[in-house]
Amino acid sequence: MQRTVLPIALAFCLVLLTSLYWNPGGDPGADPAIAQRQMALPRTYVENVRSWQYTEDGMLKEVLEADRADYFAGKDSSELQQPRFYSHDGNDRTWSATADEGTFRHRPGVLQLRSTVRLVNDQTGGTLATQAMTLNTRKNTAVSRVPVTITQNESILRADGMTADLNTERIVMSPNVETTYVQARP
Repeated sequence: MQRTVLPIALAFCLVLLTSLYWNPGGDPGADPAIAQRQMALPRTYVENVRSWQYTEDGMLKEVLEADRADYFAGKDSSELQQPRFYSHDGNDRTWSATADEGTFRHRPGVLQLRSTVRLVNDQTGGTLATQAMTLNTRKNTAVSRVPVTITQNESILRADGMTADLNTERIVMSPNVETTYVQARP
């Protein structure tokens, strides 16, 4: 009887060790809490990152920089620290956007900027300041639904929101627009 118990016990241990080897830790998909924690972790992170995008004819279209970018595969987005975005239209007209934090959603090409957001027309020096702004890099537009202040020389324009077309350099401020116009000195 002892001779049959020993081989059965050895076979059982061998099967147990093999199952641990082939699937250590079990199936993370079986436990939703484990899968949720894994999705909350970045797949990749990069420091001092810079990305260039060009048009079909080889002209520089945009540059996106950040001090740090954490890529989350499940959301197909990157969390950015100190993001900087530069938009070029091919006619030497550029816009620069900066913020303390941002999120870039890769597939739709949407950059959401948060905290101390600045959008500057590099030719005129006009500066738009707000706390949150969404840039659509495909359409080259910007939208803010929170209070916005534009300063140009000594003139100030305030509103509770704005939309901007960066290609045509047209900004529509609304609602509740207030302005202080100071005529430029010669």
